[in-house]
Amino acid sequence: MKKEIRRKMLALRRALSDEEIGRRAENLTRWILALPEYREAKRIMAFLAMKGESNLDELMERALADGKEVYVPVCLPERRMEAGRLLSMDHFIKGPLGLRDLPRGYETCEPEELDLVLVPGVACDRKGNRLGMGAGYYDRYLARVPYEKRIAALWDFQVAEAVPSEPFDRKMAKIVTDKGIIVTKRG
Repeated sequence: MKKEIRRKMLALRRALSDEEIGRRAENLTRWILALPEYREAKRIMAFLAMKGESNLDELMERALADGKEVYVPVCLPERRMEAGRLLSMDHFIKGPLGLRDLPRGYETCEPEELDLVLVPGVACDRKGNRLGMGAGYYDRYLARVPYEKRIAALWDFQVAEAVPSEPFDRKMAKIVTDKGIIVTKRG
């Protein structure tokens, strides 16, 4: 079931035009800026979108302008991840597969010290179950992030009826899409 959902959602993401992504990203940013969790946060973790993924570039630019510390995930060996500080939207190198990455020497922040973690995903359901790419980086990392600080940032079509979940999968407290904010039903 996970494979089927992943295949379907990734195909829908790949089908988005750059114009569509830009329009959706603008709306997604507006909804995130409306969150009390964003307004109160001093340290936020966002992510550098892959092609078709919910794009938070505009949000990160705004957060930096608002004086917030912005962190992005940096993948480490053994499917681990850490939060590396982003100093500006030009502060990248091209990593493997053409993905944007932080240059060496970045500052880090412990998961417990973050005020808000915006999480990418392939799909989420209204109970907060999240389906990622399958490698488990985020689930391991989010084990150290309090539930109420975990918010999925997705396109509206990525909110599924049901997402299968395993005991090690970390639930999201909210889902923000380009169409609005969903407070998940725990349980």
